[in-house]
Parts: sequence; structure tokens; C-alpha cells
Amino acid sequence: ARMAAARYSGLALVVWLACASGALPTRTLTRRELARLSLASALGALGAPSATRAAVDARKYTALAPLGAANARIGGEKQTGLSLVQLAAILARDVSEGAHGRGGYFVSGDLTPEVFSDDALFVDPTNSVSLLARYSTALSILFDPLLSTASLVAGPTVDESARTISARVRLSGTLKLPWRPYIAPYETDIVWTVGSSGLVVAQEQVWSISAFDALHQTFTPDLAAMTRFSGQALGTP
Repeated sequence: ARMAAARYSGLALVVWLACASGALPTRTLTRRELARLSLASALGALGAPSATRAAVDARKYTALAPLGAANARIGGEKQTGLSLVQLAAILARDVSEGAHGRGGYFVSGDLTPEVFSDDALFVDPTNSVSLLARYSTALSILFDPLLSTASLVAGPTVDESARTISARVRLSGTLKLPWRPYIAPYETDIVWTVGSSGLVVAQEQVWSISAFDALHQTFTPDLAAMTRFSGQALGTP
């Protein structure tokens, strides 16, 4: 039974990563790779130390298909030449309220594309997405912004010499999956790297929870939310 559970967890991780990014893995996993991924997921579910789980890197086996065309573009004319302080103010608003008040962009996708380079790189513990348009697509299919929150905990802090802006954001909410899983509050440390044009060229995140802790929450149904979601889909109160 434990082996069967481990196999299920491994498959679940692949599905979860695909749902979170809006794409499927670009290749089929071999039996050995799936076994290693299953082991990593099982270790996470059983509460194994993070150092043990880190020995199995899920990202190695979950290269994702493109989230749109390589030449896709979003937004208007780029706001080049902004100071780091000005840029930090825009990012602070976007991560906590959204560019248009739709909620912090990590749960809504409501960012200001004009301050990001079109070929910016976005990295978190589970995925690495190149191109702004693809990242925006990934954000739009993850959290339900009406049932999710994002708040600025610390920063943003500007480092003029390194040309970086850093902040800490607390996130929680319901994912756009049929079983409506709830992700408990966690924090993410973010570093934005700014290029010579004044646009963000890279965004890197470190989470206060592991990818496998997130997996466990992702596959825990919220029965009350599922009932509400089903009623809305059927047009019943």
C-alpha cells in the first residue's frame, strides 16, 4: 500500500506542476525517473527532512512545454529609464494590490508588463519560465483571485549597486482545480534584477515551504469550496 501511495504521489506531482504552469512535461518520464519523483513526493508527504527531499530535484524531470508562442508580447510601450525607487513602488503595488486592483499578481496575474522585459526569466522552487507573456499565462490559471490573498510583508528594498529590488510577500488561497484545494499562508522572498534599460530582467523566488509541502496541500480537497464551486457551475445558489 505504501508503494502504491508513493507511485500515486509521484504522478500527482507531475500533474500538479502541469496544472500550475498550464503545460504538460515536454517528454515522457522513464520508469526510473518516475520512481525517483515518486520517492521525493512520498518523502515530502511523510515529513522527511528538507535536506533528504532536496536530493531529488523535481524540476529536473518536469521541463515544461511553452506557455504560448516564443514571440508573444503583452502590454504597451515599455517604461524604460525609471529609477530603482520608482520601479520598487510599482512592484510593491503590483504584488499586494495588482496593477488594476485585481489582487496581488502572484494570485491574479495583474502585473504591469511595461516594467518587465519581454524576455525576462521567472524562477521559483518548481518552475523556470522564460518570457513575460508565458509567465502571465501561468499566473492566470493558478489561483482563484476571488478566494486568494497576497500581502506585502517586508520591503521592497533597493540595492543600487547590485541593481536589485527585494521583498517578502505572504500568499494563500484556493487553486483553480476541480477539488478546489486551499493553500495555507506561506511566504516567498522575491528578488527582481533590473537591467541597464531599467526593466526587470529576472525574478527569483524562495518559498517558506517546500515544493513537496505545496504538493500535499494541492491534493487535499476543500469539500466546502467544492460544493460552492459545483453549485455555481450548475447555476444553483
